[in-house]
Amino acid sequence: MYSKIRVAAYCRVSTDMEDQLHSLSVQIKYFTEYISAHEDYELVEVYYDEGITGTSTRKRDGFNRMIADCEDGKIDLILTKEVSRFARNTVDTLNFTRRLSELKIGVIFMNDGIDTRDKDGELRLTIMSSIAQEESRKISERIKWGMKKRMEDGVVLGCGRIYGYKVIDGKLEVVPEEAEIVKEIFRSYLYDGKGSSVIAHELSDRGIPTLKNRVWSPQHVLKILKNEKYVGDLTQWKVYTPNVLAEKAKINRGDNPEAPLITIRDHHEGIISREMWDATQAEMFRRSQKSREGRKHSQSYWFSGKIVCGKCGYSFIAINSSTQQYRQIGCRNRQIYGTALKTAPNGEVIGCDNHTIDERILAKAMSVLLANVQVLRSELESEMLQEIQAIQSTQKEVDTSSLQAEIENLNTKKRKTIDLMLEGLISKDDLKKQTEFYDSEITRLSEKIAESKNIGTLHKKQIDSIKSAMSRIKNIADCDVDNTEIYGEMLEKIVVPSYQHLHIYLSGIPTGFHLTYTVKKAPRVGIYDIIIDSCEIIP
Repeated sequence: MYSKIRVAAYCRVSTDMEDQLHSLSVQIKYFTEYISAHEDYELVEVYYDEGITGTSTRKRDGFNRMIADCEDGKIDLILTKEVSRFARNTVDTLNFTRRLSELKIGVIFMNDGIDTRDKDGELRLTIMSSIAQEESRKISERIKWGMKKRMEDGVVLGCGRIYGYKVIDGKLEVVPEEAEIVKEIFRSYLYDGKGSSVIAHELSDRGIPTLKNRVWSPQHVLKILKNEKYVGDLTQWKVYTPNVLAEKAKINRGDNPEAPLITIRDHHEGIISREMWDATQAEMFRRSQKSREGRKHSQSYWFSGKIVCGKCGYSFIAINSSTQQYRQIGCRNRQIYGTALKTAPNGEVIGCDNHTIDERILAKAMSVLLANVQVLRSELESEMLQEIQAIQSTQKEVDTSSLQAEIENLNTKKRKTIDLMLEGLISKDDLKKQTEFYDSEITRLSEKIAESKNIGTLHKKQIDSIKSAMSRIKNIADCDVDNTEIYGEMLEKIVVPSYQHLHIYLSGIPTGFHLTYTVKKAPRVGIYDIIIDSCEIIP
């Protein structure tokens, strides 16, 4: 019984520019019509990759899926435009064509006139793929030379957007509202002595987003502190690809003469002064040295940088006074702008009337809270388990086998639709519309399969999080409740909503604690007793 040759095609463009994507659609259309026009051919699929370099096959999903289908016995012959579209790496080209030959699958490179089923096919393929690889190297060299020249001329490349700046026509321009945050980050680190974690927490608590609308992390802060662009300098070519076949870029440490670091001093308007920049780099070096010596950077008190005003969101800072034995901590907004609320020229509401707080109150609150953690332990664990169960109850496992069967069914319908068009029963426009519908449904089902597979991983992470928090609670319950050094390690942050109220959050515990207190004072004596009236879990 005669059976048709099951034929697939592969096409690729190396960038995702609009004209290249148009070229890709033309290629797909050409191969579809070409295969369908041959009576002895049966179209399997036109596999493709867009915006992917040809120098390696590792990240080409369409190509890899085609090879997998070959190994599953679904394909007899592959058509492709030319060797350079298949792979510009000679080794990859030969390895895959030999692998396919072992499976009795031929590859036809149409523009190059090469059919791997011919006796001299491999010899001709070796010559053509070597030429393609050399062409890729030459193109890479020309691109590098052009990039180097433009960098030396001060054109900003490979930097679409960084916090505080936008790039317009290859030039960096300051974004004023973001520049103020950058200045604050440098001030907080250098003058207030805060670490990157504390600064990130404060920015996130105030609802200030990163460029990608994410929560601030210590890494975000450190990248800003280390970026020379904020002082007005520009260093480019910080990463480079060693050669055309290399898959990973390397960090440029200035030791590659073919890709030298290019630095231009005072290239653009800086956001911070050079004095602040130099002092910040020196402080970062000093702290890193302490870290290497096994000593953590610490400030003069255990709660430094971890107290936030519950009224305005500003941080609390120490108020120095030569007449007071104990530190008073107050809202930074109040210290700078006073207690009366007013509107600044930029529209921001400034001023705060929140009360100051004595450091002894904070110490007493932490002591009582840590002593009560053991009592609250079972309640905490119960709440965390209920929360995870509630989350997991909304996440149902999906039967991926039925979804996969639907995808196979849609692919079959796509092939039948092409047959209907060839038989003249439907038009090419109808074919296009129907194919687009099938493709969108296949994409939707594929996403559901991927989502289902991720649920198990998510559940595991949630359970691990519970175990970690429970372990943290046990450690807290066993600690010395009167050791202020331990307070600093255990404390994540304290929010001061108003006088006689505190919200305390401990590291690793997904809920906070609401404490109320009473202070007893006497003339000439000052505070002589602090009473914690209540300590409850924040619902």
